[in-house]
Formats: sequence, C-alpha cells, structure tokens
Amino acid sequence: MERFRVAILDDYEGLASSVRAFEKLTARADVTVLRERLGADEELGRALQAIDAILLMRERTRFGEKGLSLAPSLKLISQTGRGIAHLDLPAATRRGIAVCVTPNDSGISTVELTFALILSILRRIPEIDRRMRQEPWPAIPGRVLEGKTVGVIGLGRLGKQVARIAGAFGTRVLATAKTLTDERAREVGATRASLETLLRESDIVTIHVPLKEETRGLIGAKEIALMKPGAILINTARGPIVSEEALIRALEKGHLGAAGLDVYDEEPLPIDHPLRRLNNVILLSHRGYAAVEVLRERFELAMDNILSFIDGKPKNLLNPEVLKEKKG
Repeated sequence: MERFRVAILDDYEGLASSVRAFEKLTARADVTVLRERLGADEELGRALQAIDAILLMRERTRFGEKGLSLAPSLKLISQTGRGIAHLDLPAATRRGIAVCVTPNDSGISTVELTFALILSILRRIPEIDRRMRQEPWPAIPGRVLEGKTVGVIGLGRLGKQVARIAGAFGTRVLATAKTLTDERAREVGATRASLETLLRESDIVTIHVPLKEETRGLIGAKEIALMKPGAILINTARGPIVSEEALIRALEKGHLGAAGLDVYDEEPLPIDHPLRRLNNVILLSHRGYAAVEVLRERFELAMDNILSFIDGKPKNLLNPEVLKEKKG
C-alpha cells in the first residue's frame, strides 16, 4: 500500500521537526518539510503534485481555487489556528478536501510583543543599540510609559490582556469596540470611549481587532489626523486595518512620532517598500504568534490532526460534509 504523503509548508523557523508528533508522523507517512515560501505557481505545483495532506502555518501561503488545483491528490489541509482568511473553504469542500484546525492559543505572545514594541519606541532601544556599535556612549534619553494614555482598539481576547497590563504600568487606558459596554471596559481597568475620542486623547494607540470588511481601512488619513502630534501607533493585528499610504505620510511629515508594526498589506514586506526607509518605525516580520512555544504547540496539534485522519478518525473539521459525501 502506498504511503500517505504530507507536505509541511512555510516552516520558516525550522521547528516542525522538533515536536514529538513529527516522529510519529514520519513513521506513518512520507513527510516533506519546506522552509522557504513557494511564491510561484509552478514551484507550488511541483511541490504538491503527489501530496495527500498539507500542513499550513497560519496565513503564510494563500490557497484559493487556483492553488488548490495545483494539488490534484490533496485530501486534507491541516491548518494551525482557527483563522482561515487565506483559505477558500468552499473551494476546498467542492474538491472533496477536508480542512481541520487547531484551537487558538491565549494570544499572550502577541500581547507581549505589543509591549515590546511600545517600550522599544519609548526608550529608543533599537537606535541606542545601533549607536552603541558606532560610538562610545550614546546619550539618547527615552520616555516612560507611566502616566501616558493608552488607547486600545478592540477589547477582545488580546485587547483585554493589553488593557490590564497597560494599567499595571500606571497608564490611563481608553478602549473602544463595536459592542463594548462601560462595565466590560471597567473589568479590565479601561474607560470606554468612541474611536474619535480615543484617537484624540491617546499618546499610544494599539490595534487588536480582527480583519473584517468593516475593519479594513479602519484607521485611514482622517483617523490618523485626529491623533496627537507625536503619538505612537502600534499594529500587531492585521496590516489592512491601517491605511499604509496614510501611515507613511504621517510618519514622513512627523505628525506621528513613531509606529511599531508587525503586520502589513503584503507579507513578506517587499524589500523596496517605503516603510523600510523610515527611521521612526520599528518593523517586525509578523512575529506576534511566532514564539517557539506557540509554534511548537501548533505544529504538535496540526500533526495530531493528520495522524487522526490517517487512522480514519478525522477531528476538528471545518467541513465534515466532505466525509459524509465520500461515504455516501
């Protein structure tokens, strides 16, 4: 009997083979681990030509109708996390491809990264670090977080944690969300405010809403113009929530003091992108969830889903109707 064939895509950090389930999976299937992103269709087509299952790490590779057509033998997509904005689920279902997911983690890695960006900007850590290699003792003063007003856009799973921690730093916390109540805001030490008020009064604005049709472009030129001169904008959510054009213009003109970005309209960020030329922005490569502990946990769970599928006991399916149709 021909062995099951699995492709693990976009293992940028090289952690897939370090989890316990990897040994179990390689004992049951032929596994190919791909470290580099396969951008061109012909590359993806060659890699997936005879593959039965693929393991996707979040949104690193998009699979629409065309991408799925490049994998004619595909039976299963094991997705890390529950977000599938990069995946055409109806198209996969039409093709008889089962899609399974893993539970969301606590989000603490993204919350921690949010504060890493805030503190790095306030204390000018990247600049001082660079200049320590060029001069004896850089005399660059930073600013403290205590006493500042922090505006949290979105008070869900991540936003609530950010608000609580911000309060522990001795800040005034404003929060806004579509269905937020005064009571829910108070529970995390925040004050409910309209988006306009939050933008006008905050020294630091940090974004924690999901990317949906109503949040795409939520922070545009008009909203950025409302922000205090010299304010800081942090985005660890999704790039298209903020207008890149308006953000770049505000940073170039000095209306915004700085920005800390982990997400972009296009990822990976093009090497010639204008954001790369600005000195008042810290740029990260979508590291919010990419902590060793989180990545290993996600790989473990996603591989376990593949093993369950091989055993004929699929679980965590988004489209169980695929299996019903096959049985029928």
